[in-house]
Amino acid sequence: MLEVFFHAIEDLDVKRGQTPQARNAAPLQMHFGHLLSTDPGSCYVAQDHGRVVAFGVVMRRGQVAFLSFLFVEPGWQGRHAGRSVFDACVSGAGEGISHVATCAEANQPVSTGLYVKLGLAPRTPIYLLRGNLPEASLPALSERIEVRPIDISDVAGFDRVLMGYERAADHAFWARDRQGAAFHAADGALLGYGYAHASGRLGPVAAAEPTLLPGFIGYLVRRVRVLEGRQLVVPGPAIEALRPLLAAGMRIDATPAVFCSGGGSPAFDRYLPMSFALL
Repeated sequence: MLEVFFHAIEDLDVKRGQTPQARNAAPLQMHFGHLLSTDPGSCYVAQDHGRVVAFGVVMRRGQVAFLSFLFVEPGWQGRHAGRSVFDACVSGAGEGISHVATCAEANQPVSTGLYVKLGLAPRTPIYLLRGNLPEASLPALSERIEVRPIDISDVAGFDRVLMGYERAADHAFWARDRQGAAFHAADGALLGYGYAHASGRLGPVAAAEPTLLPGFIGYLVRRVRVLEGRQLVVPGPAIEALRPLLAAGMRIDATPAVFCSGGGSPAFDRYLPMSFALL
């Protein structure tokens, strides 16, 4: 799977006249390992005489099937391998699915066109932000907000509202190597949560109201200090987070992704995903 992914990305870079990106297998292995453990029935590969030439991974959460990965070896592109793997993954996700969704790179019109043909309409741009994020550039958390450890059972209802499904397995995954925080009002009501990694990656970050996002991000930045820059995935509708982050000096890196869906969407005005592959 790693080889297929890197071959496809490097081939695309060459076609664009860009220098191939350095291979960073660790984050991919982390994603693959988690999704293969939670959704083994909806992860498929296509083989040619024992060699993997395409793979797909669908994560099912509630009634939503999210296509996390779909990559095809350059020599096999245009030969229906991708469509066959997609169909197998969605079928493997089981019955009772309300809709399928995915994130497609905005500069890959062929892939986006395929998703449209499959009923996944382009809906929302999602940006990858990188750069230094000075602590003083974001507001301090309100004194009226109490910070507690994340209780998976406590955030279940919150996720149902924002995402349309619960995701206990994902929270357990994030908690293994990230610092998490749950934000509560004085009356105990949950206002949101967030995670930060020592590598500088922030997310997911969720809030009951969009205006709460800067304070939550500011708290996470101060709690988990890093030697180098930060990285966040920020949907376009999350303008309450996007504006202060760009004003603080972070930059939009590379081409945005486009959230494509055959049904509903998460509340992207108040939710920042972990990545394009694990909303």
